Amino acid sequence: MRRKLKVTIFIFALTGIIFSANAAKVADFMPKESIFYLQLQDIDEVYSEIEVSENWEKALALLPEAVADWQEMQQGLVMAQGVLSTDLMSVIETVGYRTAFAIWLDETGTQQIGLVIHSGGNLDELQRFTKIVEGLVGMSGGGTLRLDAGVYQRVQYNAMEMPQNIVKYGFVDEFLVLGAGEEAFETLMDTYRKDAPSIRENPEFTKASKKLGSGVVSVFADVPSVLPMIGDLDEANRQRLAIFQSFFARLNLLETEPFFQAAVQFNPDLPENEIGLFLKKGAALKTPKALSAQDDLFVAIAPNILESVWELVRTEMEKNATGEMYAAISFLEGLLNLNLEEDVMTGLTGELALSVPDFTNFDPQAVDNLNLEFDGTFQLDAEGVETEGAIIFSPSNQMKWNQIGNSLSNLQNASMSQIDYNGTTVSGFASSIYYSKLNDLFLLGFSEEQVCVLVDEIKKNKELSYLKQVPKTPVAFAQLNLARILEVAGDGVPPPADKVFVSAEEIAPWLAWISVERNEVLFEIVLSTEEVPLEVLAKFVPFYVWTMEN
Repeated sequence: MRRKLKVTIFIFALTGIIFSANAAKVADFMPKESIFYLQLQDIDEVYSEIEVSENWEKALALLPEAVADWQEMQQGLVMAQGVLSTDLMSVIETVGYRTAFAIWLDETGTQQIGLVIHSGGNLDELQRFTKIVEGLVGMSGGGTLRLDAGVYQRVQYNAMEMPQNIVKYGFVDEFLVLGAGEEAFETLMDTYRKDAPSIRENPEFTKASKKLGSGVVSVFADVPSVLPMIGDLDEANRQRLAIFQSFFARLNLLETEPFFQAAVQFNPDLPENEIGLFLKKGAALKTPKALSAQDDLFVAIAPNILESVWELVRTEMEKNATGEMYAAISFLEGLLNLNLEEDVMTGLTGELALSVPDFTNFDPQAVDNLNLEFDGTFQLDAEGVETEGAIIFSPSNQMKWNQIGNSLSNLQNASMSQIDYNGTTVSGFASSIYYSKLNDLFLLGFSEEQVCVLVDEIKKNKELSYLKQVPKTPVAFAQLNLARILEVAGDGVPPPADKVFVSAEEIAPWLAWISVERNEVLFEIVLSTEEVPLEVLAKFVPFYVWTMEN
């Protein structure tokens, strides 16, 4: 008896595994040649999580104060619920489990559209919604509705005929299948019945989806096919974007994983493309040694970015060469006793970072108050420059960098001040410009305190634990405290304590990075390593509302 029970359990388990493996998915309907694919999933679960979240309960209570048309939106929602004879949760449970939308082109180049909705076990409700929509469309007179218009692949379908278009739709298993276009519905059903390959057999889609996984929202695009559909794109940008081949992105709200990820395939062999200059593998960054977990903003770029910038400058100089430009270059080279390309551009190539501990006191326009005069020698005065923030630079060619420093020193006769701080020399000149050199890093700021803070961070020689998730050779990296930036947008005054759930300082900063491997660009955003993104986003709502009100 016990043996029979074990065999029975095994058979049921095996059957469940086989059924799960073969269960149809919304992507199974979409043809391999789809040039655009959008998938929504677990929207019902997102809604459920919001309903039981204390933070979201508080956040939603604040939205009527910030959204101007909130009352009208609520009235529209009530009206829609009345028409559908159900509440919002029922609608989301029915259409929010799995939904896919795709665009492809037929043999004549005409757009075909497919929409597939998995009922999530609420097939009767989805069929009821469909009948209500049919009635509304019929009353609107927007087209001719034909019920029981035909049968294709053993599926009965209805049709809505409109000028120059036709929409066919029907139900198969748990799915509502809708095709807009002469043969769109037939294509969807052929794909589902495996008479034609699905998008899951598209190698670019499959590679990216396996690498990143799916999210609440997933998007795929065949870039060369989609670009002609963007009408307001000028020709110059159209040619620049032609370097990209495919795009895949996902948005995650429910797992303690990256909030957003995007993978872009590109053609590295496309000649004369400005974007391509920047799509090169990065480097192990040194400047994050100066990063503090409390920094409101920290942005670092790998040396190849500046290399590409100087390459663009050279190209533009060659294209737009004039006598005046050559005269200016000759004057600069004579003044510095350096060659512009071989010495200056090479010396100014390296890893560059911006550090802003307190965003509320960061004013980039303050540098406009720099007073620079030249009368045989440079006279530089930064007394009127008041801003947080410091520049960190790691030169790729230390010798050329030193040559630039020596040349500039010979051109100005400003008095220098020096202090010894934590075993490091911090120098100051021009009233409020301070700099230091430490571990191959050049530090520059408009306050002595700012430079000293960077020295302290570098001296700790400890990598922040959350940086371990960053790729080893990123092209760019950023840390951003969005709550603090929203405070600045609201006149720089933080919201009262009773208006927020947690202070801006207690919210983990956003992390973002870009990396390049072979012919793929990867862009990622992480909100937290401890909380799911949905809960983190709720904490920003009070700051957003405060910004809107101020």
